[in-house]
Amino acid sequence: MWYLVNFKYADEFVTFWLTEFFHNWPHVSYLGFEKISSTFEPWELKYVQTLIFWAAIPVLWLLASLLVLVIYGTCQCCKNKKRRAHPVPNREQKTKCLKCGVIFMVLLCAAFVGAGLYANETTATGVQHLVQSAEDVNSTIKTAEGEISKIQTGITVDLAGEVKELEDIFRLPSSNASRQRMLQETTQVLKSMLAKAGGNVSHISEEYSNGLDLSGAITDVQYYETFRWLGLIGVFCFELVICLVVLCGAFTQSRCAHVSSAILCLTGMVIVWCMAGADMFVTLGISDFCADPDVYIKREAKMKAGLSDAFLDYYMTCGQTLSPFSKEVSLANTNLALAGTTLDRIASLAKGYYDNAGPKIAEAKTTLDSVTSSVLTLAGNLDCTSSGLHKDYVTSLYAVCYDSVVGLTVMLLSFVLTGLLYTFTIFGAIKLIGRLPKRKLPYAVDQEDPFLPPNDNTATLERYRRNVEPPPRRQDNPPVTLPSDPRARPTSLVGSVHGYRPHSPKPNDGPNLFNYLQREGYEPGPSGWGAPTAAGAAHSSSSNQPPVGRDRFDSPPPSYTLAMSRDHQRRN
Repeated sequence: MWYLVNFKYADEFVTFWLTEFFHNWPHVSYLGFEKISSTFEPWELKYVQTLIFWAAIPVLWLLASLLVLVIYGTCQCCKNKKRRAHPVPNREQKTKCLKCGVIFMVLLCAAFVGAGLYANETTATGVQHLVQSAEDVNSTIKTAEGEISKIQTGITVDLAGEVKELEDIFRLPSSNASRQRMLQETTQVLKSMLAKAGGNVSHISEEYSNGLDLSGAITDVQYYETFRWLGLIGVFCFELVICLVVLCGAFTQSRCAHVSSAILCLTGMVIVWCMAGADMFVTLGISDFCADPDVYIKREAKMKAGLSDAFLDYYMTCGQTLSPFSKEVSLANTNLALAGTTLDRIASLAKGYYDNAGPKIAEAKTTLDSVTSSVLTLAGNLDCTSSGLHKDYVTSLYAVCYDSVVGLTVMLLSFVLTGLLYTFTIFGAIKLIGRLPKRKLPYAVDQEDPFLPPNDNTATLERYRRNVEPPPRRQDNPPVTLPSDPRARPTSLVGSVHGYRPHSPKPNDGPNLFNYLQREGYEPGPSGWGAPTAAGAAHSSSSNQPPVGRDRFDSPPPSYTLAMSRDHQRRN
C-alpha cells in the first residue's frame, strides 16, 4: 500500500500515529469497569478483558439494532393491517423514493465492501512482509551458526589433528637436540593459540543465538493467515451477493423479493457486526504492541529462546550499543594470526632437520588460512548493519504496525459502515413491503356470483343489505319463457316483449341472491323462495343444474358461473 505514495521505510522504527490513536483509548476491564495500563501484556487476564470490552461494543450495537428492527417491523405490520382494513379510495402508495433510497444504500454498501477487499489485501501484504523478514532473519542466523560451526570444526578437529601429527614427528630423534626442543616448544605455543581462538569462537556461539529457530512461528503465521484471508474473502463475497440480490429486488414489485432481501440483509448485518467486534479486538491489541514493541519482544526472546540482553539490544538498536561479539571476534583473529606466525616459525626451524614435516606444515597452513577467512566472514555476519538483522527487524515492525494496522482499520470501518447500511436497508425494505400490493388471483372469477366473497371490503355491508332486502317484484309482466338456445339467457327477470336484449346494469346494481334466483326462474312462495316456474324448471333441467331445495340453496358449479361471465363479455 505504501508504495502507492512512494513511502519508504526508515532506518529506525517510528511509531505510527494510528497505533498511538488506538493505544490511547481507555483500557477498561468489563469486570468492575476498572481502568488498567495499556501496556501490551497478553498473558494478563485483566488486559485481555479490556480488549474484550471494546470488542463487545459492536456486538451490543447489533443486539440493539435487532431490537429496534423488531419493534419497527411490528409497528409497520400493525399499521399495514389497519390501512388495509380501512383503505383510502384512489390513493396510490408511493414507492419510488423508497426504492431510490434502497438502491443508493446498496451501491454505497458495495463501495464499502470493495474498500474492505482492498484492506484485506493490504493486511495480507503486511503479513507477507513479516513472514519474509522472519525468513531472512532465520536464514542469517543459520548462516552465522554454520560459520561458527565450521570455524570450531576447523580449529578443534582439523588443526588440532595436524598439530598432533607435528608433535609426533618432532618426538622422533634428531641430530640437533636443541632444535628439536625448540620445535616442540613452538608446537605447544601453536596449540595454545589455536585453543584460545577456539575458546573465543565458542563464546560467540554461546552468546549469539542459542539455537534460535523461527521456522515454527513462520509456519503458524502462514497457516492462520491463509484461513484469515480466505475467510474474509468469503465474507466480502457474501456481502456483494447480498447487494446484488437487494439491487435486483429493488427493481421489481414482488413482495417476496423484498422479503428475501430483508432476510439476507439481516444475515449480513449479524455477520459484519460480529466481524467488527473481532477486528476491534485484534486492532487494539496490535496497536498496544506497536506502541513499544521492544519490551514484549525482549521478554518473549529471553523466556522462549534464552537470548541475552546484550544480543537483543544490539540488533534492536543497531548503532546505539556496542557489539557483544566484537571483542571475541577480535581476539579470535589475533590468536589465529599469532598461530599463523608460529606455524611459519615452525616451518623455518624444521627445515633441514625434519623434512617429512614439510607436507604436514603446509596442510596446517591451508587449514589455518581457511579458518581465518571464515572468522572474517563471521565478523560480517555478526555485524548488525552488514548482516541485515536490524533491517529485517525494522521491516517486520513496519509491516505489522503500518500495513497490517492500516488494513485492519479500513476493514473495521468497512464492517461498521456496511452494518449501518444493512440496517437502514432493512428499514427501507420493511417500509416498501407494506406499500406493495398483495398478489392477485391468477384465474378468472365471475363477479356476478353472489356466493363469492367481494373484491372490496367496503362492499360487504352493501351486499349483505341487498341480500337481506329483496327488491320489489313487478306483477304486471308475466315471466318470460326461456329460448331453446341455452347460450341465450336473459340478463333480467323482467324481459322485453320484443326480444331478449341484455340491458346495461344501473350503477347501483350488483350481485344479489334474489336477482340470481329470479334469473334462474324461481318464484317466491308462501314460505320463501324455492318454487321454480315452468320455464325455470325447463332451463334448470336443460342445464343439468341441481335443484334448489326449500330450506337451502346450492351454489352453482364454477363452470356455470364462468360460462355466464364469458357470455356477458360477448354481449357487451
